This record gives sequence, C-alpha cells and structure tokens, in this order.
Amino acid sequence: MKSVRTAVHVRTFVQGESSNKPIVKSRKGERMITIKEIANQLGVSPTTVSNVINGRTSKMSEETRKKVEMALVENHYVKDSHHEETGGELKLITLDFFLQGKQEIITDPFCSSLLDATIKRAANYDRYVLSDSPRTDEQILKKLAGRNVEGAIVLGYPSEKCYELTKRTPKPIVFVDSGDGDYDNVGLQDFKGAYDLTSYMIGQGHRKIAFFYDAAGRESTSSRDRIRGFMAAMSRFKLAVGEEDFIGLPLDKQLRREILVQFARNLKNLGYTAGFFVFDLFANEAAGVFSSQGVTVPGDISVTGFDDNVYARLSRPSLTTVRQHPEDKAVGAVDMLFKRIYGEPVQIRSLHLPIELIVRDSVRNILKA
Repeated sequence: MKSVRTAVHVRTFVQGESSNKPIVKSRKGERMITIKEIANQLGVSPTTVSNVINGRTSKMSEETRKKVEMALVENHYVKDSHHEETGGELKLITLDFFLQGKQEIITDPFCSSLLDATIKRAANYDRYVLSDSPRTDEQILKKLAGRNVEGAIVLGYPSEKCYELTKRTPKPIVFVDSGDGDYDNVGLQDFKGAYDLTSYMIGQGHRKIAFFYDAAGRESTSSRDRIRGFMAAMSRFKLAVGEEDFIGLPLDKQLRREILVQFARNLKNLGYTAGFFVFDLFANEAAGVFSSQGVTVPGDISVTGFDDNVYARLSRPSLTTVRQHPEDKAVGAVDMLFKRIYGEPVQIRSLHLPIELIVRDSVRNILKA
C-alpha cells in the first residue's frame, strides 16, 4: 500500500536521532547526558526540556518548568553554542492513519477532512504535518524518532495496544477513535449516535433491521460502539437480534456490490424493512445497487448511514444519518498534543465529541403506510 504524505506542507524529514543535539554535561565531565535522557527521567518530552532550556515556557505549567529546571541544575547543564538548535529547521508532528489496510485515505471524506483540519490547526503552533498510512507499530515509532518530530496523532489504533505504544517513545501521542484508557484520545459518541439512529427507525415502525458493518474494521472502537448502540436500542424495544442480522462488507468494492446484489434479490424472503450502514459510503453504494435490482429506497427498504459526509448529500434519496465533525476531532487532537509537548496540564484524557441525528428522505414511516 502506498504511503500518503502531505508533500506541500512538509518539506523536510529527518530519520533517526541526530548527533548534533544539545547536551548536558555531568559534574566531572566524564559522561554526556542528553536532553532525551533527562526527559525520560522526568517523564516529559524532549521538546519540553528543550523549551525550558531556550526560555519557551509561557504555555508551560509552573510545576513542569520547575521540575525541568531542577533537573538541569542537578545535572550541571552547560549550553554548548555549537549544538544550539538550528533556527531555520522545520518542526513537525505526524498524523498516522492506522486503518487495517484501507488504501483510499485521501479520497475518503472523513480522512481528508481530518488531515486538512490538522494541517490548519498545527499551523497555529508554527508546525508542519507529516501524514502517513503505516501498517506496523515500528513505522509509527520510526518517524517519531526524527529529531524534528515532536509528537504524533494516530487514527484508528487498537485500543488494547494504545498504552503500550505510548511507553515505547518519550514523545507524546494522541489517539483518535481509540476508546478510553490510560492514554490521550479524541473520540465520538458513537454508541449514542447508533442508539439514537436505531431508535428513530424503530419509531418509524421498523422491526427487522439489518446492520451492515465494515468487515475489515469490525474490531475498531468506533465499529464496536456503533454495533453496541444498535443492539442496545433493539433490546430496549424488545426486538430480537441474531448473528445473521450483521452483514460484513469488505474493502473490495466489487465484492461489496455482489453482497448487496444478493441481499436485494433475497429481500422479500429475508423480511428486512431497513438497513443500518456503518458508513455513509456503504449506504450510498447500497442505494444505487438496490435501485439497479428494482428495490426502491425507501419504498422497499429504508437506508441509513453514519458520518453525514458528502456521500450522504449525494445519495438519492438524501440520506438519514448521524453527523460528526472531523474538523473538531482534529482541533481537539492537535490542542491536546501541544499541551503535552509544552508540558501543560491536561484536564481529561478522553474527549467524546457530540453527535447529531440528521433526518432526511431515506427512511420510510411504515406505521403511516
């Protein structure tokens, strides 16, 4: 899979640690302690130590500043002008899309909006963004090892591995859509969104609803929460849900189409009156496939999505969905990351952004019918 890089915004990238970095000399001058080692001792980022050394403490907590200053004094810091920071060197953060092999990052409305908003927000901190679609932990950590890379934002990383990843680098990482834990994450009220949307369909008279999920990402935090929200709403109204009601759609577009064609052809026998699609993209594709098979939306089956991106607005009929704002996730993640970089206090580790149910034309009220 090809990596995605924002070449327009990122003009330089340094792999590995440079030998030309500020040093701290020990009392007897026998051992040279690096800023990175001091940062590891204090549990802060190397950038935080560097900011104290260079007087950039206006956004830093008093407690952090004093802690770093004390460590510098105890280690008899000597600032070597030969190793001072290069004024013209670009400072970077990374944005990694860790999405189970998904290739269409730039053309995906959510990912492209998140990337664009991250670039704009990072510019407020005079930083550039290096974006990639890594497939391994090592690829994430390799970029973070760059001397001019100060931290990372990672989308879609498995929640059960987030804490472990943060312990493998002294530089801060903020996750997006990776659930709650002893790490920083910006997410969405996915459970509530799915619950509200399912409840709305039930309120319109639908009792047998198929749930179409992303087969490649079913175990992602977002997908799990949306499935849980769907099941909770069905349970509340005492409606049975079986494994056969969950239909996985693969990454391959042609395979997705074949599954949807078979579903449409068997719709009368299956008895479904509505379909909950975990993405607007899937819902938009389904509406087109159903129409090609003589199945009307919402006449024969109602269709809903999740995200309220361009696919929801282009769908015919227009799509009932759950609205989220990728831009807000980007702003929250960037601001949280720089609080960590500057050593500022962070009030909460998990931020859950609100959702909004958007009702349009793709759900039929079968009670009135």
